[in-house]
Amino acid sequence: MINYICNKWKAIKRAKNILKNKNKIPPYLKKNSFEEELNYKLWSTKGARFSASHRNHTLNKLSSKSIGYLSAYLIIIGIVNLYDINLLGIKILNNQVGFISTAFSVLILLFSQLESSENFSLKSERYHNCSLDIAELYTRARFIKNFTINPITKQSELLQISIDYDAILKKYENHLPIDYLQFQLTKPEYFGLNFIKIKWIWLKYYIKVYAIYHILIFGPLLTLFYIAYLK
Repeated sequence: MINYICNKWKAIKRAKNILKNKNKIPPYLKKNSFEEELNYKLWSTKGARFSASHRNHTLNKLSSKSIGYLSAYLIIIGIVNLYDINLLGIKILNNQVGFISTAFSVLILLFSQLESSENFSLKSERYHNCSLDIAELYTRARFIKNFTINPITKQSELLQISIDYDAILKKYENHLPIDYLQFQLTKPEYFGLNFIKIKWIWLKYYIKVYAIYHILIFGPLLTLFYIAYLK
């Protein structure tokens, strides 16, 4: 009797969990259709690779700006020492100027080497080309879905698209998880993103892409203002 009640309770609980998680199943998996799953993979990968291309393009611009600003700070520090100028009432001694100049020079050299090794411009172009290649497959898949009636022909063409899709993925570097999250922001209702999730993705994207460069660009100025405020 006890075993019967326990089994019955487990069955009811299992049924409730299935019903509860039913809406969490991605739309392309609900019908267990190869065609819909393939369409979704093409669509989402295409969007994620476009996002990856945009991210690397942004990183390339921010990298150049950061090196430019750091170089400008280095020149300004030398000018301040040369003309004996007080910045916001702060007097910088010669030995301090020498240390700051040396530190900035090393930082610029190290940062330039690290950034150049990343090849953001090349990665942006490759991700863009990858998304264009997948976009062609996606167009073919949509055309087959709407205009191919013969099921055997349709099956053969979809299989070929799947093979071509795998071949394209092998040619290019995979995108980062943040790129897929950023792509989801273009269709927040489809992916079930509420206000908090959207803001969380924005925050993660900012930390991943912008944060370090904003620190390098604005950090020295903020530090100078902070020291002047303390005085």
